[in-house]
Amino acid sequence: MDFKVIFRETFVSDLEGIIRHLALRNPDAAARLGEAIIAAAESLSFFPERFPRVHGRGHIRRFITGRWFKVFYRVHTDARTVEILRCWDGRREAAPRFR
Repeated sequence: MDFKVIFRETFVSDLEGIIRHLALRNPDAAARLGEAIIAAAESLSFFPERFPRVHGRGHIRRFITGRWFKVFYRVHTDARTVEILRCWDGRREAAPRFR
C-alpha cells in the first residue's frame, strides 16, 4: 500500500525561492528542476525508507536531486504518510532548521 505524500509550507517556500532564483538566469532549467524535485518527492509514496537518515536526526531522511538540492522528509509509518519538510541548496552555508 502506498504512502500519502504531504508537502509542508516550509518545503514549498524553499522550492519557490530556489526556482525563482534560478529562473532569473535560465527559466527552462528552473522549470525542469522544479518538476524533477516534485517528482522525486512524490515517488516517496512507494518505499519511503529507501534514503538515508540525517546524522543526528534519526527521524528525518534526505535525498539529493540534481547536483546540490537536498530534500528532507519524515516518514510516519503508522499514518502511512510522508511529510516533505525542506528543500535546500547544498551550496548554501547554513543548514535548514526543522520543527
